[in-house]
Amino acid sequence: MKLLQLTLNNFQGIKTLTFDFEGGKSASIYGDNATGKTTVYNAITWLLFDKASTAAKNYTPKTKGPDGDLHNLEHSSEGIFEMDNGRIVTLKKTFREVYKKKRGSAHEEFDGHTVEYSVDGVPVKEKEFTATVLAFCGGDQEKPKMLTMPDYFPEQLAWDTRRKILLEICGDISDEEIIAANRDLRELPDFLRMPGTAEQYHTPEEYRKVATAKKADINKQLDGIPARIDEAERAIPDTAGLNAEEIEANIAALSKKLDDLAVEKATAATGGTATAELQKRIAELKTQIAEGRAAHAQRQADQNSDVDADILLAKKEAREEERKVEDCDIDIRRKSAEILRLTQLRDGLLGEYQRVSTETWDESQSVCPTCHQALPEAEIERMREEFNLRKSKKLEDINLRGKTEASKSVIAALEKEVEDLKATREAAAGRAKEAAERAERLAAQRIPATPYEQTEEYAALTAQIAEIEEKIADEGKCTAEAVNAVEAKIRAVKDATREEQDKQMQLTMAENQRRRISELERQEERLSGEYEELEKGLYLCDLFTKAKVAALTDRINGKFKSVRFRLFQEQLNGGLKEDCEVMIPTADGRMVPYTFANNAARINAGLEIIGTLSEHWGLKMPVFIDNAESVTHLTQTSTQTIRLVVSEADKKLRMEVEHGADISN
Repeated sequence: MKLLQLTLNNFQGIKTLTFDFEGGKSASIYGDNATGKTTVYNAITWLLFDKASTAAKNYTPKTKGPDGDLHNLEHSSEGIFEMDNGRIVTLKKTFREVYKKKRGSAHEEFDGHTVEYSVDGVPVKEKEFTATVLAFCGGDQEKPKMLTMPDYFPEQLAWDTRRKILLEICGDISDEEIIAANRDLRELPDFLRMPGTAEQYHTPEEYRKVATAKKADINKQLDGIPARIDEAERAIPDTAGLNAEEIEANIAALSKKLDDLAVEKATAATGGTATAELQKRIAELKTQIAEGRAAHAQRQADQNSDVDADILLAKKEAREEERKVEDCDIDIRRKSAEILRLTQLRDGLLGEYQRVSTETWDESQSVCPTCHQALPEAEIERMREEFNLRKSKKLEDINLRGKTEASKSVIAALEKEVEDLKATREAAAGRAKEAAERAERLAAQRIPATPYEQTEEYAALTAQIAEIEEKIADEGKCTAEAVNAVEAKIRAVKDATREEQDKQMQLTMAENQRRRISELERQEERLSGEYEELEKGLYLCDLFTKAKVAALTDRINGKFKSVRFRLFQEQLNGGLKEDCEVMIPTADGRMVPYTFANNAARINAGLEIIGTLSEHWGLKMPVFIDNAESVTHLTQTSTQTIRLVVSEADKKLRMEVEHGADISN
């Protein structure tokens, strides 16, 4: 792809300017500072990539005056290109302001900006324009930027993107190839194998992340084990002079003694045979009280049984009559609603009948609505007869509905039913009231109940119980003294048992702590072994990475004449960090990073990279070189090159086309 012509209109201060590259030849554009060289560069990058060559944010091609933006101008960049197949394509973008007249305003007001696109002079949408550019530039948004701007690949691309492109050009090397070629790495697959699988493996980088995380976790555990051992050692109680078998024998003897004392206490608590007989007699008296209370309640119920039966019968009769009243109320409401509906229907039909009766033949229908001449007499007579027939039919239908749907006899019958229901309701209400009053009179005839506690029988039985309880209290004083003596012995034995159990607990605690210390020591040994294995795996990963770096570096650097690439950086801890830095040779043979090299070296490095990328992709694009005056010996390239040269003598932009050689596709 070659640039044949570039035209700028009102573009960043350049009013009108056209560059003719005479069929796509390389050229140099000269100009003093601030004469617009970078603007020319921006015009092509904005046209193709919608961005400034400097990667400035929010870039627009608007022209500015002393007081800010100049308005009502169209800012455009137009390029004529020759494709690799010989096709000539014209691409144009125009940036302009939009003005709209708002409601209620007599003047148009600024309403933002718009960009217009055209291909070969035909207006197109942005999406179609972008698709056309991509089709001409290899179908990728980034490729044309890398082939047009020398600094784009080494400086503006992210390092991992640069690395990906280099591997695409030179071909990656599989992990298996690296391991197979290095005997020191024969154990690495064992470390990379995923746990629980036979033939599934982590990549070395994945294993590095897993192992590093495990190391950190193990290290954290190892750091805490000494303190936990020390804590367990300090928790071991002093068990000097304690014998486990002797303590168990003492506890067994004390337990038997407690059982004997429990029997002795139970015997003392009974208070002898006399007390037991007295308590038995109290139980018999309480049974007599319960039986007497039940018999008294039955006698009370029997004396009112006839009256209670009459009361229940009267209440039942009252409830039945009340239900009849409720049923009558429901029927009265329902039939009254039906009477109202039929009355309203009859009134409506009477009104409709009167309205239809007053309808008369409209004489205006005797005239033709189209020609406004009188219709034939026979036609008029026919229409009049049809009107009269329709009227008679309507009156007949209304009269029939009145007789069948809302006749006076039907309404009168319903009204009679309502009156009968009201009479039935009143009779039922009277009977319900009479039954309720009868139930109240019967209730007043009931004999009042007397509590059992007020009977002579209850008083006699409770007096006997009180007398017996007094005798038991006298006997209990002696029993309590005997029980207290036994309980004192029991407390002494329990205290002795607790002392022996405390000794036993100390021995158990000491054994548990010693067992815990052994477990921690075994855990420390196991974790140390796992840590060493992880260290070995990481060491093998580092060997692998260094071997792969060397192989990749040689393969990638073999594609370039002088430029080299640093794919990894060695860390202070001996590890490697992934990178992809462009390295440029200096005059004394050293290799320095791209950002540290001088401008001429950076430009030539960019051109060399463009040459390799262009050859790999089979795609050539015009290359713009800004600040080209700093390069005395420019790297030769087979693509069209446009140099932007600072020239103090040129107060206006001037272009010289190189006639030495034609640039072929």
